[in-house]
Amino acid sequence: MEILKILQLLIGVSILYVWLIRSHRPSKFRVGNALNLREEVAEAGLPNYIYDFSRIVKPIFAFFLILGILWNPITLPCMAFTTIFMIGAVFMHFQAKDSLFKMIPALTLLCFCSIILFNS
Repeated sequence: MEILKILQLLIGVSILYVWLIRSHRPSKFRVGNALNLREEVAEAGLPNYIYDFSRIVKPIFAFFLILGILWNPITLPCMAFTTIFMIGAVFMHFQAKDSLFKMIPALTLLCFCSIILFNS
């Protein structure tokens, strides 16, 4: 059970780090040729409001995932939505025809989300 809590913490911290600290910085894992998160959404051919919605909701769910380590009832709903968002992230990489290398962070977090979701 402790491994699930560690994965949950890794997911929450990773998402908060990407969306609050690294959102405007380039990364070799960005979708297509994007230099920031807003450009990633455009690279995948999605409308801007998807970015606006995600930049608010994803960090909130990430925070609640971390809080869920102490108060378990919020873990399952937050993990379900986070899993959906991570499926979306992988989908964006496929839309941009990215290499598997660029998908590693999204696929890793999706795997972690799935492990927790199916063991909750």
